[in-house]
Amino acid sequence: MKRTFKTALFAVMAAALVVIPQNAMAQGRGQGGQRGQGGQGGPGQGGPGGFQNFDPAQMRQRMMERYQEELGASKDEWTVIEPLLTDVMEKQRAASGSRFGGMGMMMRPPRGNTQGNDQQANNRQRNNRFGPEPDPALEALQQAIENNAPAAELKTKIAAVEASRKKAQSELDAAKTKLRAVLTTVQEAKLVAAGNL
Repeated sequence: MKRTFKTALFAVMAAALVVIPQNAMAQGRGQGGQRGQGGQGGPGQGGPGGFQNFDPAQMRQRMMERYQEELGASKDEWTVIEPLLTDVMEKQRAASGSRFGGMGMMMRPPRGNTQGNDQQANNRQRNNRFGPEPDPALEALQQAIENNAPAAELKTKIAAVEASRKKAQSELDAAKTKLRAVLTTVQEAKLVAAGNL
């Protein structure tokens, strides 16, 4: 039971590193200061719901240290593994953004809503802050859909999204191959269980 919980925790950590973009969390931290300027305990000052005291780099470092411990990697081994693992995580996030980065479209208000434009912009900003960075090709397709673009233009943008997804997946597969080459079988198994391979 203890081992199962540990493996589950490891998988959650892996998901967190893939999903939470560092620059987006830094933006959230900066914007939070505009919300809670009245008191030190408010959202803008690191209170509940705020990001003023959130340090994504520090969180990432702690998680990577946890990875090293879970993989049982020595200092020398980790010097080789860490950059390759980081590369895989970054490419996983890029691949995720090419598929799910345009979810703001699903959150837009119904047509005719007088506050639609502002709400849609807020939804996109929130989605970009907490989710993967959207693929520009996917955003362009989303914009074309919203603008009721003709079928020919939609087909062109669909092809661009598909090409972008194939490229992202190919880069991810190559990064995984490089990472596997430096792992023991046990380490590989743990990263497969964590969702990184």
